[in-house]
Amino acid sequence: MYVSSVPEGAEFDYVIVGSGSAGCAVANRLTADGRHQVLLIEAGGRDKGLNIKIPLLVAYILNDVRVTWPYMTDPQTHLNGKPQKWVRGRVIGGSSSVNGNLFVRGDPKEYDAWRDEKGCYGWGYSDLLPIFKRLEDFPEGDPAVRGRGGPIHCTRLDKFDALSDAYLAACGEAGIRQLDDYNDGSYEGAFYLQYSTRKGLRDSASVGYLRPALKRPNLTILPGATVTRVVMEGKRATGIEFRLGDSTCRVRARREVVLSAGPLASPQLLELSGIGNSEILQKHGIGLVHHLPGVGENLRDHPNTRLTFECAQPITINDVLCSPWLKFKEGLRFIFKREGLLTICSSTAQANLRSNPQAPQADLVLRLQPLSSEDRYNRTPGGGLDPFPGFTIGVTLLQPRSVGSMHIQSRDPLQQAAMDPKYLSHEADAQLFLDGVRLARHVSQRPALKPLVVRETRPGPDVQDDAALLDYIRSSAQTSWHQIGTCKMGVDASAVVDPELRVHGIANLRVVDSGICPTIPSSNTNIASIAIGEKGADMLLETARA
Repeated sequence: MYVSSVPEGAEFDYVIVGSGSAGCAVANRLTADGRHQVLLIEAGGRDKGLNIKIPLLVAYILNDVRVTWPYMTDPQTHLNGKPQKWVRGRVIGGSSSVNGNLFVRGDPKEYDAWRDEKGCYGWGYSDLLPIFKRLEDFPEGDPAVRGRGGPIHCTRLDKFDALSDAYLAACGEAGIRQLDDYNDGSYEGAFYLQYSTRKGLRDSASVGYLRPALKRPNLTILPGATVTRVVMEGKRATGIEFRLGDSTCRVRARREVVLSAGPLASPQLLELSGIGNSEILQKHGIGLVHHLPGVGENLRDHPNTRLTFECAQPITINDVLCSPWLKFKEGLRFIFKREGLLTICSSTAQANLRSNPQAPQADLVLRLQPLSSEDRYNRTPGGGLDPFPGFTIGVTLLQPRSVGSMHIQSRDPLQQAAMDPKYLSHEADAQLFLDGVRLARHVSQRPALKPLVVRETRPGPDVQDDAALLDYIRSSAQTSWHQIGTCKMGVDASAVVDPELRVHGIANLRVVDSGICPTIPSSNTNIASIAIGEKGADMLLETARA
């Protein structure tokens, strides 16, 4: 149940910090049998409002600080010195309540590399397949590899519109194989996207995991409370300290504290609690509890650039958002049929492909969005959306070589950490972007898609040589909101948690969110984050039974 406060010194078996994709899953599973008292604490508010529930209306909340954290990175040397805005969910459900809703498990080869090359036993694709099946509801899929009846419903787009059909046909003409179900373990190819929606509405971690658990008397959910640190007794976590309004309170955890605050907040909490690089902690006057130099390191994200086009037919999101009549028409279509553009956030089809035949696995994403705008945040009329029919082919690097870090800037828990992803600092990333832009242009000129292209509007046909294209990439590249890795799982000296997600050197403290990913497992990270929550809950319960 939701509460507005908890008594000072209250005790719970488990305290979970953060109600995002992983935290919601952990809270549901830990409370399922009624044996454990669980507190789920969240800095944001309740996930209410049509803008959260209807996928396309995410355009109106990306810049809404009531439901998002408007993080800002350090100036990016290789992006013309510009900082980058990073939006994260500031609401129950976390980023699963404000994301693009894409249902993507990830690349089996990447999970296998975690197990075989990173020493993360139990984290290969075959290990995770039962968890992926458990979390999903995809009745039309092959039951050998897809789940039914799970908390998160999966909706597959199919023959969605003429633009998406043409794009996929063009991918086929470009030699990219077509996939019926990219979540069945195949991954590499071109396909219609799958969405974490149910009957056209967002199926966030809050909807899928928390709502069924709300009536459980052993689950307490406290929104609007900012955790300031983990309370330690020696090298053992015993609870948390948090701010609620003008008050500072503490609660105790009889068993474990679970950090599910996400890859940008969990490492900050570790450092504020005296766990991290001793030099950084000393600089800010924080007493050292345990020297763990990997905290805040290994920051990875998917940088994205875009080619935009004017479309020859008024069949795009631009047309709907700029026309009262088309808005009304799409609204009726949504209300009566639960289909159409309102059921998607922005993307319909995608290709995961290799930049060249020598690449060991898919390293590029070419994603179709039936909209075009100045940048990824401006998607409304008058706010950067192009005033003509338009579409985008987004180019994303699946495994960028550039790796950054994030660390606290002071002892103030309300001050954002310094975040530096070091976008394009590795030369290989710049070359991969060039390859991706040229592949996207090649697809756009295939016979199936070319009749729908009036002109390329960004970067434009005059931008052709490497230098000009790189200038455009450096000026246009933005986040894909897929930050991971800052509490890296592993067995090496730079790892923060072990394969059981226990913080190295600390008792009764785990990190269970996408911060534990050694590398980016997928083109989108939400389903991977939920799977981490599911697996983390299994580990917590197994420890409780031991």
